[in-house]
Amino acid sequence: MPNASPCLSSPSTALDEFDALLRASGSATRTLEAWVGVHHGDRAAALTAHIRALSAPCIDTAIMERLGVGQWSDIRYRRVWLASGGRVLSVAENWYVPARLDPAMAAQLSDGATPFGAVIASLVPTRETLSAKRLWDGLGNGSKLPAALLRHHALVRAGDGTPLCEVNEIYTRNILL
Repeated sequence: MPNASPCLSSPSTALDEFDALLRASGSATRTLEAWVGVHHGDRAAALTAHIRALSAPCIDTAIMERLGVGQWSDIRYRRVWLASGGRVLSVAENWYVPARLDPAMAAQLSDGATPFGAVIASLVPTRETLSAKRLWDGLGNGSKLPAALLRHHALVRAGDGTPLCEVNEIYTRNILL
């Protein structure tokens, strides 16, 4: 008997699978793109970042410490919706150090629609999961999914270990629909 398509697994099992892939990945952007390609078939499209804010809600010294900067002014903030095919897949807050990127990368992040992971892909990023929380108990079927399913908080580093950014990501039910 052939293996069942990943699209046919239960929403709860699919969410567990996505969470495991994300924890093992160096890039949430690459993980989402691959996930959409497999699970959304012909609806798959490149991810687009829709900028929602460019001003951080508050100064956080813990973020400064994890990013290894001395002043809050060394950090830039970006809150985006990552979408594919008109569906918002995640809402991400990103605190990054533009001085650790080449000028073209920094410019692309400040006014572009390209996801952070796509912009920094040439830096061979890795992710350190600081926390992850499932926001849905797994009960109910696909038509009863809550808007937010999963939260990840991670530190993203360049391939050489240099901290580039800290992210808070909330993954929506659209990753399973």
